[in-house]
Amino acid sequence: MIETRFSVVIPTYQRRDVVVESVRALARQTFEGGFEVVVVVDGSTDGSAEALRSLRTPFPLTVLEHPNRGLAATRNRGAESAAGELLLFLDDDMEADARLLAEHDTSHRDGADVVIGHIPVHPGSPPGFLSRGVGEWAERRLERLSVLGSALPVQELLGGQLSIARERFVSLGGFDQASFTVGGTFGGEDLDFGHRVAREGLKIVFNPRAVSYQRYVVTPAHHLRQWREAGASDVALAKKHPELGAGVLAQHSPLSPLAQSVGLALRPLARLAVLALIRLGGDGPSTARWFFRVRRLEYWEGVRRAGGLRGEGVRVLCYHSFSDLRDDPILREYGVPPALLRRQLLFLKRAGFRFIDAERFLRFLDGRSGVPRLALLVTIDDCYQDVLSAALPVLESLRVPAVAFAVSERLGGSNTWDQAIGARAVPLMDADGLRSLARSGVAIGGHSRTHAALNRLPEERLDGEIAGCVADLEALGLPRPLLFAYPHGEADDAVEARAKAAGVRAAFTVEPGIVRTGTNRFALPRIEVLRSDGAWRLLWKVLRAGRRGPASRASGPPVRALELFPSQTRAGVGFNVQPNGRSAIAVRCENARPGAAIVFGGRRLQTSFGDGSLLTALVPDALIAKPGRLAVQVEDAAGMSNELPFEVR
Repeated sequence: MIETRFSVVIPTYQRRDVVVESVRALARQTFEGGFEVVVVVDGSTDGSAEALRSLRTPFPLTVLEHPNRGLAATRNRGAESAAGELLLFLDDDMEADARLLAEHDTSHRDGADVVIGHIPVHPGSPPGFLSRGVGEWAERRLERLSVLGSALPVQELLGGQLSIARERFVSLGGFDQASFTVGGTFGGEDLDFGHRVAREGLKIVFNPRAVSYQRYVVTPAHHLRQWREAGASDVALAKKHPELGAGVLAQHSPLSPLAQSVGLALRPLARLAVLALIRLGGDGPSTARWFFRVRRLEYWEGVRRAGGLRGEGVRVLCYHSFSDLRDDPILREYGVPPALLRRQLLFLKRAGFRFIDAERFLRFLDGRSGVPRLALLVTIDDCYQDVLSAALPVLESLRVPAVAFAVSERLGGSNTWDQAIGARAVPLMDADGLRSLARSGVAIGGHSRTHAALNRLPEERLDGEIAGCVADLEALGLPRPLLFAYPHGEADDAVEARAKAAGVRAAFTVEPGIVRTGTNRFALPRIEVLRSDGAWRLLWKVLRAGRRGPASRASGPPVRALELFPSQTRAGVGFNVQPNGRSAIAVRCENARPGAAIVFGGRRLQTSFGDGSLLTALVPDALIAKPGRLAVQVEDAAGMSNELPFEVR
């Protein structure tokens, strides 16, 4: 029995006829050793899998299928199923020359670790300036690499025709499917792999006799999209490998300041115009010149959307309940019904925001990946039952990832921390609900065991609340939580230290702001989303990262504070003392706008906005620990109200 020397791995997406011809061509190989072919269908709906399985081939043919996950993940899937000593990755549009495997085999036996070959355009490619351009590029590449010999730069290591020992591929970690070509986007995975190959000091050989003919069937519109996605992937590549830095982008002619401001603004119109010209039959040199100018704009638009090398960070949204709580004076603002949630998320999407998942957020914090321009992460505190019943269908339909933070000793119970200050009971998800949420792709994080204000607890209780919560959730069979949200958004140095010691990789407050790579990862800001946040108000709020605007932007009569409950307390005792170490206070007012907050002793408190006349908040006991007189005010977008005196006796 002949041993399997090569496994030819072919990823394919929506190219049934092309991939079938590529597989048939492998029957003409003159290689005398054994080989198999593994084709992975990446979510195609054009009958590719059925057509491939109907082929009769002189070599073992395996056809695998999975949902559309992108080129990197699809190549990795094929490699996992391969049995050959060597892997040869071929794109689905590559028709192999009869000696392709034999030439790769010769190069490996001569000491090569990685082999790449010549990829001329297939004579049967659809005619046009694009296929002509690809053919000219391939011939220039042949001349260039033949001169360079073994001194090949990383950018020449293209995955369309590449062979490597299977064990070596595994030791390198395969293609980075978490950072590149996610969900079917284009670019970066082979350059990243090539950089890791070069870093290991592996010998890369270009064999000009190892030939596969590229049947170039990419349409002009798809080609432009690929270049836009390539701009974004180059940003991710430069951020993952800082030593490459701006050199990755410098390979493409930078735009002048005028082109950045005017050219990118006119890019959509230019794109429509040149594609219309091509549809009308334009194929001459002038059409090609205009097309490639637009392609350059598409690339830099991709760079811009990815945030460039500097980037602008991630805005993190914080939701709570998705029930209609309008009749609850305490929780009214914290219930965002599903119809409103859909409008909010859709509006943000249409405004250009890009939603990222927890995995990419953590890679961004680690400096291993870039994020798109206007990146958003959705987080949900408390894990009420309505997350599963009301929010999840919206998130799934809009393809918005999310992180949900659970209170581990209150699963299946209700929000006792809010009921203590007069709120109604809202049921929390049980363990089965959490597992179902996790299976749906929502990341589960910790939110303490009891929802206590952690910065008011003795230090000896902190490990139980934080590390204990993490352990509780892991014991339910959930992935170990990597993210944590502080109850009430409050923490101090001791709490942050215990969160870090618990093994979580980042923790959130509810202070407004933008998360940047240099932000304290155990005091990350978030933007609280409320029921009163209509589309335009939410957009303004998110753009400002939750920070309050100037008073001049508000109109109408100023807010007035009318009555304070209670009006005094005894030092060291507090009033309406709660189990979490904080005390309840309420202010009756008039003309208060949504988002208004109680300012107590000069400190803005996290406030529940009731029916517009009653605001409630929890006061840290440290503020009322000593006798004295304090001022209580209400602040909204129009400014600060009158003062109400408060006495600590």
